[in-house]
Amino acid sequence: ARFIRSHSLKVYVPLLFVAGIWPLLQLVAIRGLRDTFFIHGASPGFYQILVYILVIVAPYCLITGFILPCAQRTLNGHGCSFTSGDLYVTDSVGDITGGFLFSLILVYFLKPFAIIAITSAMLLIVVLWLLAAYGRYWFLSAAAIAVACFTFFCLSAGFEKQTLIPQYGDIVRYLESPYGRIVVSQEGGQFTFWESGNPLYSDSNIVESEEKIHYPLSQLDKVEDVLLVSGGLGETLKEIAKHKPGHVDYVEIDPALTSVGQEMGVIPRVPFLEISNMDARRFVRSRSGIYDAIIIDLPDPDTFQINRFFTREFFGFAGKALKEGGILSISMNYSPNYIGEIRRKKLSILYNSARPYFVNAILIPGRQVYFIFSNRKLSEDIPSLLKKKKISTSYIDGYFHGDVTPERLFQVREAVRASEESNRDFKPRLMGVVFQEWFARHDSSPAYFIAGILVLVLTYFAFMKKEEYVLFTTGFTAMGLEMLIIFVFQVLYGYIYVQIGAIITASLLGLLPGALVGKRWQRSGRLKLLVSEVAMVSLLIIFILWLSGSETEPPPFLFLVFCFLFSFFCGFQFPVVTEIIGEDKSPAAGCLAADLCGAAVGTLATGAALIPIWGMEYGAGFLILMKLSSMAVGFKAGRSTT
Repeated sequence: ARFIRSHSLKVYVPLLFVAGIWPLLQLVAIRGLRDTFFIHGASPGFYQILVYILVIVAPYCLITGFILPCAQRTLNGHGCSFTSGDLYVTDSVGDITGGFLFSLILVYFLKPFAIIAITSAMLLIVVLWLLAAYGRYWFLSAAAIAVACFTFFCLSAGFEKQTLIPQYGDIVRYLESPYGRIVVSQEGGQFTFWESGNPLYSDSNIVESEEKIHYPLSQLDKVEDVLLVSGGLGETLKEIAKHKPGHVDYVEIDPALTSVGQEMGVIPRVPFLEISNMDARRFVRSRSGIYDAIIIDLPDPDTFQINRFFTREFFGFAGKALKEGGILSISMNYSPNYIGEIRRKKLSILYNSARPYFVNAILIPGRQVYFIFSNRKLSEDIPSLLKKKKISTSYIDGYFHGDVTPERLFQVREAVRASEESNRDFKPRLMGVVFQEWFARHDSSPAYFIAGILVLVLTYFAFMKKEEYVLFTTGFTAMGLEMLIIFVFQVLYGYIYVQIGAIITASLLGLLPGALVGKRWQRSGRLKLLVSEVAMVSLLIIFILWLSGSETEPPPFLFLVFCFLFSFFCGFQFPVVTEIIGEDKSPAAGCLAADLCGAAVGTLATGAALIPIWGMEYGAGFLILMKLSSMAVGFKAGRSTT
């Protein structure tokens, strides 16, 4: 957009119209073209997914990136004085309003298509108003019909459900919650529960239910109190019932999932069961000396949210929640016939993270590797233990010794190495290993992607103004810090959707007053830029000092204040930089591009590399280096102009 010097309504209005209706078309394409790009039922690799995203999402990104500077030039072309700073302020108002409405209101009550109808409504109303105001009645009629069709399809529950059928098949139940999409599908007489596209439970999966319950509970002579972290659908509670527990706490963060499970009978209503819909880590941390067994049924930690349950700190909380001689069980995916180097590292990290809190540990190779930790004596002969308790099973009784052979037991024991570091809250090493395993499974490497990103970014730097580099680092640092703060908050207080949404909203909210102050404060542009850079570096230093040395847990509202302050100085910089460059040079497009590109690269670098590989402290340190580099560039640019 920066190379196009003038725009008219003939360009602007069609752009607004396409930007309004494209989200619906894009979402339909994402759902409907899945089997066109990928083999149905297969797990696609990284580069296949990347191409899929680029083909479907890139057009909308290009349109929205073009439309902001286009709006400014259209207004200027019609005699309206509208500076780049005004553009940023107006865009910030939209960002704040959209973030607040979506994260704190719409996501609780509406499904995706209905949310699209509401969020696109203002754009489409503006399109109709402009066409009417300028007497384009034929176009107005056509646009009105298109908007009516768009609204009909957005609000049609049947149409939305139809777009999910290619992925899920025959859908029995479908609902959305703030935590993900829940779908119950049926094939013949078999029901499958899905959450956000991942299968949670299938009627036919009795093996997994028996393994995850009987491997730990068979170690206990008497089972009174059990904590089940996720995985309570299907046969799980029926298998627990065989041990005649007095009380079972089942913790599942999403109330919609447990509600549907109870309605469909896959969570039986039994007298010993108590369901708690809250963050499980927060739940465990609040208990002490209560449970005979804690059973954790979670997938491998490929996200920050799940990683919190595989860290040394969490195992410390779990150990305190157990009675003397209590059992802790957790599992990880593996290959029963061959354990490669990456899987050795994965199993070793998990083992070394939990081992300091327990005297004994055994690893049982089933469909997954089950880690059983306790301060009591443990046995690998599960069928004998169950026989003593007079508990019968479908799988373990007949197939355990055929699958869990002495060779496989020896193999998993030998795979564990004491030299591997443990997985920590603020240094999630296990996530990095899980990423490596995923790439290895698809025989690919992120090296080509990283090289491509570096080439693009370095090429972009070659054409970038020095002042734009300041905004690039600001976008990079702002998104990187937001990810760090959200992750730290989850570690300390659990995954609380409303408060996470509040953190994101606070990160947007500071942009508006910051931009207003930066636009109106009558001082030298270079001085204002220096003040904002020093303020951001100071806030980052405070954050890293607390992260590395403090044992205190700040109250949640301080996270909101910190996010607001940092985003204030981020917003402050945009009108200052455009003022330094000069409005006569049409800086809006270049400055927006730098800010958005920095935010994209910062999100990718922080989430996929800095935190998983080096940890939170080094990640925050790298953000400080980014801002110091922009201070150096800004200082050099200032000297060259004097």
